[in-house]
Amino acid sequence: MDNYQTISGKSAGNDGGDKPDPKKGMREKINLILPDSLMIVLALIIVPVVLIPIWVDIPESVKVSFNFIDYAILGIFIVEYLLKTILAQNVWKHIINPWHLLDLLIVVVPLVNLLPALSLRFGNSSLLLRLLRIVRLLAIGGRTVDRRVQLASSSPKAEEKVDTPLEIQVMDGQLENNYKNVPPNDLKKYLDSPSHTWADISTVSEADFDQLSHTLGIPKILLESELIDESYPRADYFEHYAMIFARIADIQISHDGPMRLVINRKGVLVICQKQNVITVSKGKTDLFSKIIEQAKKIHSPEEPLVVTILYTILKYILEQDKQIIAALERELMILESTSMKNRPAGFLEITFHLRKEVNQLVPSLLHLKEIIFMIIAKRVPLEGFNERHEKIFDILMDESVYLQETASNARDNLQSLIDLYINTTSFETNKVMRVIAVITSLGIIPALMGLLGSNILGNPWNIHLWQVFAVVGVIMLAMGWIFYRLGWLKG
Repeated sequence: MDNYQTISGKSAGNDGGDKPDPKKGMREKINLILPDSLMIVLALIIVPVVLIPIWVDIPESVKVSFNFIDYAILGIFIVEYLLKTILAQNVWKHIINPWHLLDLLIVVVPLVNLLPALSLRFGNSSLLLRLLRIVRLLAIGGRTVDRRVQLASSSPKAEEKVDTPLEIQVMDGQLENNYKNVPPNDLKKYLDSPSHTWADISTVSEADFDQLSHTLGIPKILLESELIDESYPRADYFEHYAMIFARIADIQISHDGPMRLVINRKGVLVICQKQNVITVSKGKTDLFSKIIEQAKKIHSPEEPLVVTILYTILKYILEQDKQIIAALERELMILESTSMKNRPAGFLEITFHLRKEVNQLVPSLLHLKEIIFMIIAKRVPLEGFNERHEKIFDILMDESVYLQETASNARDNLQSLIDLYINTTSFETNKVMRVIAVITSLGIIPALMGLLGSNILGNPWNIHLWQVFAVVGVIMLAMGWIFYRLGWLKG
């Protein structure tokens, strides 16, 4: 399980030095409820509310309404300032920020009129105090612009796209001499040598296809269709070479959130050309070092290098898929052993992501099985491939068949688990709805009869109150009997 990468609650690239921010969730909710855009709109509303009573003679009732709007918006400003100050990551830095100091001034100054002593002393300045409220618009607008500038400056700048040069490594037929950083112009020299060679080419961009096509003697359109489009795993064989496209999975496991199992799949193109084997990938990978380490354990001098490397790559892919299936089965066991009451709130999200991954795994194993079958049937031209190698690849074939069946069973079990959860949830919902129906029915009857019972005096019929209660009791008993026979009163 060394290849598992456990994802903790910290973000990628975090070495654990940053402390978690317990206020972050609440701060995000407050910013969502009271965003700067809303505060700007409220500040704009204040402008006519403050200025119209100054310039226009309006009725006293309208002035009262304007004052109500004025102080209601002021109350929102006060709540917004207090909440964002309390929930700030650093309260002191938040307070001494120039824009927030202006916020504080604009919030505090209008409150002078609410204090009796200060109101009498500065009563003549109430107009000035009201006009200061308009400055809030400038404060919020400036703060918003300042925040956008800070976010833009803190966000990573878009780097100019620079074509990464090809990374080429070459290994000789004995897996002893490794030539690193081989220039692209020298690659053909290694491939044309009579000895067996493995060349690994990574970080391939679209600009490199012309040169690769010329060096490898493969039409450019084939290379583009395999690498750019990243087609499904398959083997294409031609007269002098074969191209095998496969996907290598890298598993990541997390026990927090719905993304319990995340699988990154990287495509690799394996070209078998006479005595040479060439692996090509778009991105930078550690495939070369991992395959070399495993290939040295099984390779012998008399074995053709192309067979050894191809077998090791396919074996490595199966080992990665086996780890994924093992992780899937563990997740299924955890989910199946968890009672209905203790299942996580995001159960359907978790199972959805697991199902998505297993739905990619099953066809991938199916195509991989077809690739191995084509190799055993000698449809893929491999120099030095004989009957002994067929038996070795037969073992790979059996393993791929077993893994595909196991993955298919995991997919079926996962679907059964989802169906069980949905059916159980629906059953529990039906029980609740039945209880609501019983309560509603038994509640409506006495309510209606109560209305009748409250008006029996002076009616033309000789009805007494005890008779009303008797009728209500009989009807409720009858309805209760019906609900009981239907099984709605059972747990």
